[in-house]
Amino acid sequence: MADLDLIILGSLLGMPAHGYQLKQNIELTYGKRYVNLSNSRLYPRLSKLEADGYIEGKREPQEKVPDRKTFHVTPAGIERLKELVATPLGPREDEFDFLARASFFGLITADERRKIIEPLYQAKVNELAEARKKREQFGQYMDKFSLAVLDYGIAAIGNTVEMYRKLLDAE
Repeated sequence: MADLDLIILGSLLGMPAHGYQLKQNIELTYGKRYVNLSNSRLYPRLSKLEADGYIEGKREPQEKVPDRKTFHVTPAGIERLKELVATPLGPREDEFDFLARASFFGLITADERRKIIEPLYQAKVNELAEARKKREQFGQYMDKFSLAVLDYGIAAIGNTVEMYRKLLDAE
Protein backbone atom coordinates (compact mmCIF):
# COMPACT_ATOMS: atom_id res chain seq x y z
CA MET A 1 0.00 0.00 0.00
CA ALA A 2 1.17 3.49 -0.73
CA ASP A 3 2.82 5.44 2.04
CA LEU A 4 0.07 6.94 4.16
CA ASP A 5 2.13 10.08 4.82
CA LEU A 6 2.44 10.63 1.07
CA ILE A 7 -1.32 10.28 0.63
CA ILE A 8 -2.16 12.56 3.57
CA LEU A 9 0.37 15.25 2.67
CA GLY A 10 -0.58 15.12 -1.00
CA SER A 11 -4.26 15.37 -0.20
CA LEU A 12 -3.75 18.30 2.16
CA LEU A 13 -1.51 20.02 -0.38
CA GLY A 14 -4.48 20.17 -2.72
CA MET A 15 -6.89 21.43 -0.08
CA PRO A 16 -6.70 21.99 3.68
CA ALA A 17 -9.19 19.77 5.49
CA HIS A 18 -10.35 18.55 8.87
CA GLY A 19 -9.94 14.87 9.70
CA TYR A 20 -13.33 13.60 8.54
CA GLN A 21 -13.15 15.65 5.33
CA LEU A 22 -9.62 14.38 4.69
CA LYS A 23 -10.71 10.78 5.18
CA GLN A 24 -13.60 11.27 2.74
CA ASN A 25 -11.30 12.93 0.17
CA ILE A 26 -8.74 10.12 0.41
CA GLU A 27 -11.36 7.39 0.13
CA LEU A 28 -12.94 9.16 -2.84
CA THR A 29 -9.60 9.71 -4.58
CA TYR A 30 -7.88 6.41 -3.84
CA GLY A 31 -10.75 4.08 -3.04
CA LYS A 32 -11.34 2.01 0.06
CA ARG A 33 -9.96 -1.01 -1.78
CA TYR A 34 -6.48 0.51 -1.80
CA VAL A 35 -6.46 2.71 1.29
CA ASN A 36 -8.19 1.22 4.31
CA LEU A 37 -8.25 4.33 6.44
CA SER A 38 -9.88 3.96 9.84
CA ASN A 39 -10.11 6.82 12.30
CA SER A 40 -7.80 4.89 14.63
CA ARG A 41 -5.19 4.97 11.87
CA LEU A 42 -5.77 8.49 10.51
CA TYR A 43 -5.85 10.62 13.65
CA PRO A 44 -2.63 9.29 15.22
CA ARG A 45 -0.94 9.83 11.84
CA LEU A 46 -2.21 13.42 11.71
CA SER A 47 -0.90 14.00 15.26
CA LYS A 48 2.50 12.60 14.29
CA LEU A 49 2.70 14.69 11.11
CA GLU A 50 1.76 17.77 13.13
CA ALA A 51 4.33 16.98 15.85
CA ASP A 52 6.97 16.57 13.13
CA GLY A 53 6.05 20.00 11.71
CA TYR A 54 4.80 18.66 8.36
CA ILE A 55 1.23 19.85 8.87
CA GLU A 56 -0.35 22.51 11.01
CA GLY A 57 -3.80 22.35 12.53
CA LYS A 58 -6.08 25.24 13.33
CA ARG A 59 -9.05 24.81 15.67
CA GLU A 60 -12.37 25.99 14.30
CA PRO A 61 -15.22 26.51 16.78
CA GLN A 62 -18.59 25.03 15.87
CA GLU A 63 -22.00 25.52 17.41
CA LYS A 64 -23.34 22.70 19.63
CA VAL A 65 -20.57 20.28 18.61
CA PRO A 66 -16.91 20.00 19.51
CA ASP A 67 -14.39 22.21 17.73
CA ARG A 68 -12.82 20.71 14.67
CA LYS A 69 -9.22 21.03 13.57
CA THR A 70 -8.43 21.91 9.96
CA PHE A 71 -4.97 20.88 8.73
CA HIS A 72 -2.76 22.34 6.03
CA VAL A 73 0.71 21.40 4.78
CA THR A 74 3.67 23.43 6.03
CA PRO A 75 6.77 24.22 3.94
CA ALA A 76 8.52 21.36 5.78
CA GLY A 77 5.59 19.12 4.82
CA ILE A 78 6.01 20.04 1.16
CA GLU A 79 9.69 19.10 1.37
CA ARG A 80 8.77 15.81 3.07
CA LEU A 81 6.21 15.10 0.34
CA LYS A 82 8.88 15.74 -2.31
CA GLU A 83 11.19 13.26 -0.53
CA LEU A 84 8.47 10.63 -0.44
CA VAL A 85 7.59 11.13 -4.10
CA ALA A 86 11.27 10.94 -5.15
CA THR A 87 11.94 7.71 -3.24
CA PRO A 88 12.29 4.74 -5.62
CA LEU A 89 9.72 1.99 -5.19
CA GLY A 90 10.57 -0.79 -2.80
CA PRO A 91 10.29 -4.49 -3.63
CA ARG A 92 6.89 -4.83 -1.92
CA GLU A 93 5.32 -1.83 -3.65
CA ASP A 94 3.01 -2.20 -6.62
CA GLU A 95 1.29 -0.25 -9.39
CA PHE A 96 -0.96 1.57 -6.90
CA ASP A 97 2.10 2.79 -4.98
CA PHE A 98 3.61 4.04 -8.23
CA LEU A 99 0.43 5.83 -9.30
CA ALA A 100 0.07 7.47 -5.87
CA ARG A 101 3.57 8.91 -6.30
CA ALA A 102 3.13 9.73 -9.97
CA SER A 103 0.21 11.97 -9.05
CA PHE A 104 2.76 14.30 -7.44
CA PHE A 105 5.62 14.01 -9.97
CA GLY A 106 5.24 17.72 -10.68
CA LEU A 107 6.94 18.34 -7.32
CA ILE A 108 10.21 16.61 -8.24
CA THR A 109 12.86 17.05 -10.92
CA ALA A 110 12.93 15.25 -14.24
CA ASP A 111 16.04 13.32 -13.11
CA GLU A 112 14.29 12.18 -9.94
CA ARG A 113 11.28 11.05 -11.98
CA ARG A 114 13.50 9.22 -14.43
CA LYS A 115 15.17 7.24 -11.61
CA ILE A 116 11.77 6.02 -10.51
CA ILE A 117 10.22 5.39 -13.93
CA GLU A 118 13.08 3.95 -16.03
CA PRO A 119 13.39 0.57 -14.27
CA LEU A 120 9.62 0.10 -14.34
CA TYR A 121 9.46 1.14 -17.98
CA GLN A 122 12.20 -1.28 -19.03
CA ALA A 123 10.57 -4.15 -17.13
CA LYS A 124 7.21 -3.48 -18.83
CA VAL A 125 8.80 -3.19 -22.28
CA ASN A 126 10.39 -6.64 -21.72
CA GLU A 127 7.11 -8.05 -20.40
CA LEU A 128 5.28 -6.73 -23.46
CA ALA A 129 7.81 -8.29 -25.82
CA GLU A 130 7.47 -11.65 -24.06
CA ALA A 131 3.67 -11.51 -24.18
CA ARG A 132 3.68 -10.66 -27.88
CA LYS A 133 6.12 -13.51 -28.51
CA LYS A 134 3.83 -15.91 -26.64
CA ARG A 135 0.89 -14.68 -28.74
CA GLU A 136 2.84 -15.25 -31.94
CA GLN A 137 4.08 -18.72 -30.93
CA PHE A 138 0.99 -20.15 -29.29
CA GLY A 139 -1.96 -18.01 -30.37
CA GLN A 140 -3.01 -20.40 -33.10
CA TYR A 141 -3.29 -23.21 -30.54
CA MET A 142 -5.25 -21.30 -27.93
CA ASP A 143 -9.02 -21.38 -27.55
CA LYS A 144 -10.88 -18.11 -28.03
CA PHE A 145 -11.19 -17.47 -24.29
CA SER A 146 -7.51 -17.90 -23.49
CA LEU A 147 -6.65 -15.81 -26.53
CA ALA A 148 -9.03 -13.04 -25.42
CA VAL A 149 -7.37 -12.97 -21.98
CA LEU A 150 -3.90 -12.89 -23.52
CA ASP A 151 -4.88 -10.08 -25.91
CA TYR A 152 -6.34 -8.12 -23.01
CA GLY A 153 -3.10 -8.56 -21.06
CA ILE A 154 -1.04 -7.42 -24.04
CA ALA A 155 -3.19 -4.31 -24.41
CA ALA A 156 -2.97 -3.55 -20.67
CA ILE A 157 0.82 -3.89 -20.67
CA GLY A 158 0.97 -1.71 -23.78
CA ASN A 159 -1.09 0.98 -22.03
CA THR A 160 1.25 0.90 -19.05
CA VAL A 161 4.29 1.21 -21.32
CA GLU A 162 2.64 4.19 -23.05
CA MET A 163 1.89 5.87 -19.69
CA TYR A 164 5.50 5.38 -18.51
CA ARG A 165 6.75 6.81 -21.81
CA LYS A 166 4.53 9.89 -21.41
CA LEU A 167 5.75 10.39 -17.85
CA LEU A 168 9.36 10.07 -18.99
CA ASP A 169 8.79 12.61 -21.78
CA ALA A 170 6.87 15.08 -19.59
CA GLU A 171 8.62 18.34 -18.82
